[in-house]
Amino acid sequence: MGSALLRNVLEKVGLREPDASDYDDEYADNDEGALGEVHEFPGSTEPEVSEKKEVTEAQSQPQAPVFNRIKTSKPTSYNDAPEIGDSLRDNIPVILNLNYMGKPEGQRMVDFVSGLCFGLEGKLELVGENLFLLTPKGIATVTDQKQTPSFLPSRY
Repeated sequence: MGSALLRNVLEKVGLREPDASDYDDEYADNDEGALGEVHEFPGSTEPEVSEKKEVTEAQSQPQAPVFNRIKTSKPTSYNDAPEIGDSLRDNIPVILNLNYMGKPEGQRMVDFVSGLCFGLEGKLELVGENLFLLTPKGIATVTDQKQTPSFLPSRY
């Protein structure tokens, strides 16, 4: 009894293949099978096969995110940072006006939003003095300048 129990456990776990002697051959001689008699129907037994057609993989084009709003943020303290992060994470572009913050807190905010844009694969652009545009991934911006300035204003 013990060896049979151990054998069953090993089979269930998949560590042992079942022996052919473990199967009951009592029903092996039944020609009807488990469902009874098999009836043949007149007509073609070969399935119809149409011509082979070349199957090509559909090219998926990345869908531009649909947005119907842009958030304007005029933070007065660094405590307003989570609200900006939530908007950008929800694929809402943000115009960030730092004219209402002091220099040290403004620098912290710039550090925060630059890390936020990097982490979300978005973009941070300086569009005016102390004015930034934060765009989520997949949003393209067009500027009338030949190059986007690569510096921060003297205030930051």
